[in-house]
Order: sequence, then structure tokens, then C-alpha cells
Amino acid sequence: MHDATAARRAQALEEAATWLIRLGEHDLSDADVDAWNAWMEASPLHAQAFADIDLLWEAAAEVDPGRVQAVREAQAPRVAPGAGDDAARAAITPAVTEATFRPRSSVRTAHAARRGRRTGAWAALAASVAAVAVAVGLWRADAPNVGPEMHLVAAVGTPRQTTLADGSRIDLDAGSEIVVQYSSQRRQVELVRGQAYFSVAKDPARPFEVRAGGAMAQALGTRFVVARRAEGERVSVTEGRVQVTDLRVDGGAAHQVVQLTANQSTTLVEDGPLLAPVAHEPASTLSWLDGNVTYRRESLRNVVADLNRYSSRPIVLQDEAMARMQVTGRWQTGDLDAWLDSVARALSLRVVRDGERIVLTRSGPAPRASDQSGADAPTARGLQ
Repeated sequence: MHDATAARRAQALEEAATWLIRLGEHDLSDADVDAWNAWMEASPLHAQAFADIDLLWEAAAEVDPGRVQAVREAQAPRVAPGAGDDAARAAITPAVTEATFRPRSSVRTAHAARRGRRTGAWAALAASVAAVAVAVGLWRADAPNVGPEMHLVAAVGTPRQTTLADGSRIDLDAGSEIVVQYSSQRRQVELVRGQAYFSVAKDPARPFEVRAGGAMAQALGTRFVVARRAEGERVSVTEGRVQVTDLRVDGGAAHQVVQLTANQSTTLVEDGPLLAPVAHEPASTLSWLDGNVTYRRESLRNVVADLNRYSSRPIVLQDEAMARMQVTGRWQTGDLDAWLDSVARALSLRVVRDGERIVLTRSGPAPRASDQSGADAPTARGLQ
């Protein structure tokens, strides 16, 4: 059984490496992308293998070629005295073939030369550290220039929209911040705080990656929302497909991967797992684009975080237990006072404005644990 599992794992890794190379090709077609998506969805083992190979590829960029070269020379077999220069070079230089692992910057030329033949990609990735050092050297030698970082910030209470150089559009919710960096190999965005809606221009040769905390959402061309919430990072897809990976290191365990399609979402729970996909309603998920917020049993902690991105004064809770209360309703973000007061009324809370901050407090004695389910569900107020 163990041997069979290892064989399936090895095959999945080989196929994943082949796909990683193919996705970097200039002649990638829509049919190729559909075939890749079908392969990814055919088995959880495929998605995990692809994520592992992609992370290995990324990690190779951080390897110091000088240090690897030193290790290679230290581990090379000794050459008998009197051996010629050719023998000496052969003893310390690994065989670098067309199958040698290469980062994406060198994929196109190499793959074009061997089109129509088996790539042997997994054998390349399983090559010696010395072979990887050679590959990293190639990457660093001909790597394209990486564009400067671009910081985009939406002011408190003011959402912002921007269009990037490749035609991708980003809608930033109020009080949100992202960092964008493009290269010829990939498009990378970090969501520092808040939430953003990404309408990604299709570019199969350059994956579009959004990192938020420990989560990474990767797409080739689609529409999705990434939000940093109190309980973790949430990714919601409204069109196309998105792969979400838990990048956190967990004792060497395999990274969790979830495939999302349209109208699905997942959450990377803080100090917890990457949850299985669940259905969501795009109209509710994107209501903030129209100046509204829609909640369905949302935690008060998350609601207060949203309020704070629209408030010039910090809004805080009287005690941590209140954060678990659940909110259902729809409100206009343009009327902060009405939004805040309505949420408070629905939860039987009081709003105390003391000049420097706004405090949500309990109207009476703290409810018993057995009363929580009845007290936590407010009636929707505001927009009908």
C-alpha cells in the first residue's frame, strides 16, 4: 500500500512539473488551460503536487548559488592523482541535461528545443543540489527586471479603484492597502489590510497571485475577492477558478490546497485549517462595491473591523465576548452613524461616543451563555 501511494505521489509530481513548464509557454492555448484545470480538479493529490512543485520553484530563486557551489565541490569525489583536467571537471560537475530543473525565466527556450519529447520534469526536480545550483545560476543570470513595488491605499471611508498595466482592475475597499509587483514571470499582490476585488486580465504565462497573511490565491484570469478578517483570510470567487494555498509552515506537513470555482469561497482560519469550499452569493459578497454591506450571521468582530475602515474614530467593544455575536442585515456604508446605531439596536447594545473613540457596550447585564443564540441574531435594518 505504501509503495502504491508513493508511486501515485511520484507520478503526480512529474505531471505537476510538466504542467508548470507548459503554463509558462508563450503558445499556451485556452484548451491547455482547460486541460490543466481538469487535471487539477481530478484529484486532491494533483492540486497538492502542483502547489508543492510551484513552491519548490519559488524557493530555488532564494538559493545562494555560491553556497550551493561550495557544497557541491565539498561533496565531489576525489580525483586520482595525475588525472587530466577533463576527469577533474567530470568529477565535480553534474550532468546537466535538457531535463534539468529550470525556473520560469528560462523555460520557453528550453521547452521549445524539446517540444514533442517527454520532459522528464520530475527527474529534473529530484536532481542533486548541484544541478539545482546550476539552474539557479541560469535564473539569476537571465532573470528579467522586476518592476518597482507599487503601494495602493484607500483612505478611511473612501473605496478606490485602479487599473494595472496589464489591464487587471482592482477595487480596494475603504481603509484597505495592497502592494503590487510585476515581472515577466508572474504578477504578485500582497493584501496588507482590508479587502479587495480583483478582475484579472488573462495572461497564461504570468500567474496572478494575491497573498494575504498565510494564504495565497492564484489565478490566470478570473474575478475574486480576498479579505483579511478577524478569524483569518477569506477568498471568494465570482468568476472562473482560483487555487488557494495555505503557505504557513506546519512541521514539514504538506501545504493545504483548495480549488474554488465561481460562487465558492474558503477561509484560512487563524491557527486553524484551510476550510473546504462553501457556496456564497456574489451579490452579497460584492455589495460593498455599490456602497452597501450585507451580512449573514457575520461575527460582530468582523462587522466592527468593517466599520473601522469607514470611521475616523476607532470603534471598540466593551468586552471580548461580544465579538462572537452574529449580525445579519444590510446597511449603507455612506451613513456610518445609521449603520453603527442599527447594528447596536439589533444586538441590544449601546453606542457610547466619548470624543476620542466609540464604544459598543451592553445595554444591561451580560447575557447567560444559554441566552446567546437568541440575543445574537439581529433584525435586518437599513436597506430593504
